[in-house]
Amino acid sequence: MKLKRPHIILINSPLFRDTNPLYDEDSLPPLGLGYIGTYLKSNGFKVTLIDAVAQRLPLVELAKLLNSEKPEFVGLNIFTTNYELVKELAETLNFKTKLIIGGLSTKDLYKDIFLWNTFNPIDIVTGDGEFITLDLIQDTVCEEPVAVIDNRRFFKVTSHSHYYVKNINDLELDRSYFVNEPVVHPLGFKEVNIVTSRGCIFNCKFCAAAYSLNQEFGIRERSIVSVQKELKQIEDDFPDVTSIRVLDDLFLKKAKHVHFAIQTFKPFGFKWRSMAHVMTFKNVDVLDLIELKHSGCEELFIGVESGSPTVLKSINKTNNTDLIIENLTKVLQAGIGIKAYFIYGFPDETLEDMELTYNLALQLSKIASVYGTHFRTSVFQYRPYHGTALYHEILNEGFDASKVRAITPNEDLSQLVNRIQFNFHSGNYSKVGLDVLHSYICKTTELNSTKLIESLRHANKSRNVKAM
Repeated sequence: MKLKRPHIILINSPLFRDTNPLYDEDSLPPLGLGYIGTYLKSNGFKVTLIDAVAQRLPLVELAKLLNSEKPEFVGLNIFTTNYELVKELAETLNFKTKLIIGGLSTKDLYKDIFLWNTFNPIDIVTGDGEFITLDLIQDTVCEEPVAVIDNRRFFKVTSHSHYYVKNINDLELDRSYFVNEPVVHPLGFKEVNIVTSRGCIFNCKFCAAAYSLNQEFGIRERSIVSVQKELKQIEDDFPDVTSIRVLDDLFLKKAKHVHFAIQTFKPFGFKWRSMAHVMTFKNVDVLDLIELKHSGCEELFIGVESGSPTVLKSINKTNNTDLIIENLTKVLQAGIGIKAYFIYGFPDETLEDMELTYNLALQLSKIASVYGTHFRTSVFQYRPYHGTALYHEILNEGFDASKVRAITPNEDLSQLVNRIQFNFHSGNYSKVGLDVLHSYICKTTELNSTKLIESLRHANKSRNVKAM
């Protein structure tokens, strides 16, 4: 007699308690959960992936669905911004199940998760989740947990772990798990997302992916052959896809990665977008960047963060603003668009600091206009992510830990900038009033260039003509 395999439900956890009818932002498929689901499925398990973000599922509906299905295992990702929602969901489940919780923030949050009010056992994993999840389900884990309290365990999958994915080229991904892929961007183009590496080489104090916090997990990169194999599969499976988004923490890390990207994408007809660092282009010639553009590079997401040397130094970013301008000018000169991230409200940030940030954003916008390239801004109010270096500095300065950790949707800012998904806060840590802080976020947001719309519409039109 064949034993019944347990049902596993993986959940891309909700960011909001309720469904907002005005919410119209594109959401990214949870590739990490997809890799885990694919590996479990290849080992014979029934796996369902619920994307509560893409499906706009309110918390009460998600809990109702789980209480109805009663899966033997529930896998959840957790972030700084949705900790309270995931906690509430776990405590709402009224059936017997086993919870598996993963995510970068678990390194700091596992002690809090140990205290959740649920009779269900909880396994918490930080690091690679593919291999260890299989053994957690089969109850065959061969490593001791880092910490244990009653029926709660915390596992850390470092580079020394049996469950560490040494060669990420070998991981398979079943894209049928993703309800929103291809992602239809608000500007009209269709995009599929890939991951080519794990880990970041930089050390930003506000970021949970900072190298100093994650050295034990290492940096891993896929080969050109591996990435091209996936791109060919996407080309075959999604003939109407026009764009690829690389979701690595940082795809273009150094000059050598510019050449890696050129070789990888050049044989294909895709436009592509990815993260890059302001220092990636220090030793890169404009001619190389023009070749990068010809490989399909449409836009780079670059964390500028601030225009104040004082603030930049305090967060471990390059504080030479002349060098920032020089590097990004080369990108714009090559015809590659930039989506620049800025953050206002860092600890002790002054009005003068904010003015420097706005002026840098304005200057970059003007440079983009000179070269006929699009430039857009994505602007945030600073919030301290659990476990980051800056988070601990704030706590050491005497801030109330419960208030620092209580990151909630920032409804006032969302209304001001007409954006919902990315506006969260736990207070104002700067030296200026909230109204002033918000005014800088608003006017920096307004620097967005219409060149983006023109460029992408033209690219889509050209591709559609070729396909006819």
